Amino acid sequence: METTTKERVSYYVYFLGSNAILCLVASFAMLFYTDYVGISVSIIGTLFVLARIWDALSAPIFGVIIDRAQLKGGLFKPWTNLASIILPILTVLVFLVPSDASLTVKVIYIAATYLVWEMCYTISDAPGFGLATLMTKNTHERDLLMSRGRTMVFLAFMVISSSAVAVANQISWPILAVIVATAGLVLMNFTRFNVKERYSNKGEKVTLKQIMTYPMQNKQLLFYLMSFMTLSMTNLQGIVVSYFALYNLKNPIYISILMFISLGIQLLTALILPPIIKRFGKWKVNVFSLVGLFATGLSLFAIGYSNPIVVCVFAVLFGLFSSAPQLMVPMFTADCVEYGAFQKGVRASGTAFATQTFAGKLGGAAASGIVAYALAFAGYIPNVPQTGQVLTWIFALYAVVPGVGALITAGLFAWLYKIREKDVEGWLAIAKKNQQQVDSAEQGVTDKKLAVPSLKKPHNSHGI
Repeated sequence: METTTKERVSYYVYFLGSNAILCLVASFAMLFYTDYVGISVSIIGTLFVLARIWDALSAPIFGVIIDRAQLKGGLFKPWTNLASIILPILTVLVFLVPSDASLTVKVIYIAATYLVWEMCYTISDAPGFGLATLMTKNTHERDLLMSRGRTMVFLAFMVISSSAVAVANQISWPILAVIVATAGLVLMNFTRFNVKERYSNKGEKVTLKQIMTYPMQNKQLLFYLMSFMTLSMTNLQGIVVSYFALYNLKNPIYISILMFISLGIQLLTALILPPIIKRFGKWKVNVFSLVGLFATGLSLFAIGYSNPIVVCVFAVLFGLFSSAPQLMVPMFTADCVEYGAFQKGVRASGTAFATQTFAGKLGGAAASGIVAYALAFAGYIPNVPQTGQVLTWIFALYAVVPGVGALITAGLFAWLYKIREKDVEGWLAIAKKNQQQVDSAEQGVTDKKLAVPSLKKPHNSHGI
C-alpha cells in the first residue's frame, strides 16, 4: 500500500467527525427550530426546500472552483482543512438562535446560518471523497479508503441518531451542538496533519469550458449519475419508516428498531465490502445488490406486515442489499474521473465529486416530494388512525417503490456503464507513469535553475 496506517485512520475519522455534525443538523435542526425555538413548520419547511435547491445548484459551481483554483496546498486538502475549522463553528451557530429576538430576526438568522452551513458541508464532503484519489493510485487501496470512510458515516449516524434527543433534553441543544462540534473539530483535523496528497494535476491544463461541459463530455460519469439519481429518488425507506412504524405496525418503538437494524447492517456490510469487491468487481456487486433489493421489496409486499418479526428480518435484507450501492458511489465516481482523464484528457475531480453531491441531493429532494405528494393523494391525515387505502400506500412506499427503483437503476447501470476494474488499473498505471515524468522534468528544471547562479557570464568582446 502507498498509504500508512496512521494516514488511513486519519482519513477515516475525518468522515466520522463530519458526519456526526451532519447527522445532528440534518436530522434534528428542524425539530429544534419548530419545537424549541417555536417557528412554524410551514416557514421552516419553506426555508429548508429553498436551502436544498440552492445547495444542489451550488455544488457543481463549487466543483468548478476546486478544479480551477489550483491552491498551493494541493487540490483537495486546502478545502478539507478549511471545512474542518468552519463547519464545527457554523454547527454551533445553527443551534444558537437568539431566544429574545423577534420572529423576523429569528427567521433571518436561521436562514442565514443554515444556508451557509449547507454550503460549508459541501466544501467538506466533495473534497473529502476526492482526496482518496490523490492519496494512492492503487485501485483496491482507493476503494478501501472510500469504503472505510463511508463506514464512518453509518457509525456517526448510529451514535448521534440514537442519543441526540435524550441528551439534548438533559443539557439543551446548544450545549449538545458544542459537544458534537468540538468532537468534529478534533476528528476532522487529523487529516490536516497526517494525510498527504501524493499525486496532483500538474501538467494537466484544464480550461474553464472543459470543466463546465465535463459532466456532459464524460459519458460514463453522466450515465452512472443518472442511475444513482434514480436510486436516490426512489430510496424512500428513510423518509417513510416513521409513518410505517406508527400507522402500519402501530408502535413508535419500531422507528428506532428498523433504523438501528438498517444502519447496523450497513455498517457491517461496509466492513466486508472491500474483499468482496476485490473478488467479484464493483459492477457485479452493484447489479446483484440492486436486483436483491428489488426481490426483497416485492417479497415483503406480497407477504405483508402483520408479523413485526418478519418485517425486521426483511429490514436486515433491505440493509444488506441497499448498503453496497450506496457505499460504492464515490468509488464509481473516482473510476469515471480516470475514464475522463484517459479518454478525454480532462481530469476534473472536483467537478465530478461535486456533481455526485448534486445528483444525490437532487434525488433526495425528489424522494421527499414523492412521499409528500403520495401521502396527500392517498388521503393521509396526521395523528389519526389511517384508512386501509392510506396504509397500503405507506406500505408500497416502504417496500415496492424502493424495489422497483432498484430494478430500474440496475437496468440503466447494466446497459450504460462500461468501466471495469481492469480498465481503471490500466489508466491509473499510465497516470502514475505520467506523474513521474512530470516530476522528473520539474526536478530537472529546478536543478538547472540552481546551477545558473554559480556560472559567471562570459565577457563578450564583440559587443553582440
